[in-house]
Amino acid sequence: MTIRFAQESDVDKFVALGRRYHEITRFRRLAYEPQRVAQSLHALLANPHGTHCWPVAEGGNGEPVGGLIGCVESHIFSSLPVASIVHFDVLPERRMGGHGLRLLRAFEKWAANRGVAEICFGTNSGAASERVGRFARKVGYEQVGENYVLAR
Repeated sequence: MTIRFAQESDVDKFVALGRRYHEITRFRRLAYEPQRVAQSLHALLANPHGTHCWPVAEGGNGEPVGGLIGCVESHIFSSLPVASIVHFDVLPERRMGGHGLRLLRAFEKWAANRGVAEICFGTNSGAASERVGRFARKVGYEQVGENYVLAR
């Protein structure tokens, strides 16, 4: 198992993986726009030393089995940098194999190198929220807050 930063050759693979993730979450009621996903991923790669990172977990065959997109920014009330996970997933059939933990640790290292005051993430996909919560607490994160949605 390898963790590495994403490359241009990963974009099409993650557009396809993104469709799989989309279909198993509450977001499936919204249109999946592959071109928009590809455009967003290309934009992340166009600024590799910017505010975002995209580590990728590879399986034994070198194919991506998961990824994490994270960023560093500041709250409106403080100039201290904080890190947030924007998207984090591992293929369902590859979960419980250590990929998620290694992706998270890679992000934590990236964020620490940027001097962040805290790292946070949440879940709003509606898929396996309890399991994600157990994982987060097990690896040292504290639960704060909840998510709410008003669908239209």
